[in-house]
Amino acid sequence: ISQGERVLFADTVNYHQRTNTVSASGNVVLMEPTGDTMFADYMELTNDLRDGVIKGIRILLADDSKFAAVSARRRNGDRTSLTQAVYSPCKICEENPDSNPLWRIKASRIVHDQSAREIRYKNATLEMFGIPVAYTPYFVHPDPTVDRKSGFLTPSFGTSGNTGAFLQTPYYWAIDESQDATL
Repeated sequence: ISQGERVLFADTVNYHQRTNTVSASGNVVLMEPTGDTMFADYMELTNDLRDGVIKGIRILLADDSKFAAVSARRRNGDRTSLTQAVYSPCKICEENPDSNPLWRIKASRIVHDQSAREIRYKNATLEMFGIPVAYTPYFVHPDPTVDRKSGFLTPSFGTSGNTGAFLQTPYYWAIDESQDATL
């Protein structure tokens, strides 16, 4: 089924005239105009294929970043709230596709807000090679479509003979399209 620039594929699709909704099950694929592709076990969407609820969702973003979640709710065609979810930009290892990625973020809730161009996490854990290394109750970063955005950069730490132990938390400031500063 195609509606505008969105295309829905599934083993079974039902259109419910009374509620103007579409339900799809079995090998569900929803291709978005942005280049993102959603895969799911089950989707119930509005007739324009923009909003709805999704079970067993996996999302492949246009830049090859990935989301996976137990369930999701999509609103306004550009805000996806994922429950019991994981995000990783890492490519899947061809030799061992079942292995853990280099790093990923697991969270009780992930919200991908395409209009704000950011990804927000609630109760997030950073994993490296499948091993939890850091936890935060809230975390936000730009989505992959953002080239530059003001915010804190990766902190660094170490020791120096003059000052002893140190921690640096640089802040990147995108002043305008042609100027920036790191403090």
